[in-house]
Amino acid sequence: MRIESLHPEGFGHFSDQEIGPFSHPLTVVHGRNEAGKSTLLAFVRTILFGFPAQNRAKFYPPMAGGRHGGRLTLIDDNGGRYVVERTETTGAVSLRVTRPDGSQTADESVLAHLLVASRPLFESVFAFG
Repeated sequence: MRIESLHPEGFGHFSDQEIGPFSHPLTVVHGRNEAGKSTLLAFVRTILFGFPAQNRAKFYPPMAGGRHGGRLTLIDDNGGRYVVERTETTGAVSLRVTRPDGSQTADESVLAHLLVASRPLFESVFAFG
């Protein structure tokens, strides 16, 4: 699985912004201090693994408008495209995974199967800071 693109709808200072597509197997995000690198990493973690259980509304709130959250486009090993969308509104979190055939689900296990990595593994291997 690889991330093809990011679309924060409202996450920190990012609002309704398409980032990508990423066409290479390795993507390095770099920039000056306060450019948003840590915010983008938190965005990816949040979409893949969920908002924190406590103080969700205070976790990178949308400073420039938009729904709190956004979506990622993922490509599996067979070239199938999945869109993972997670948002938080008035204390409720929603998840929607759109499969390559267009069907949708809110089942976390579908996402877990697609990711293959747990949050701790993802954080220690793929998204170190």
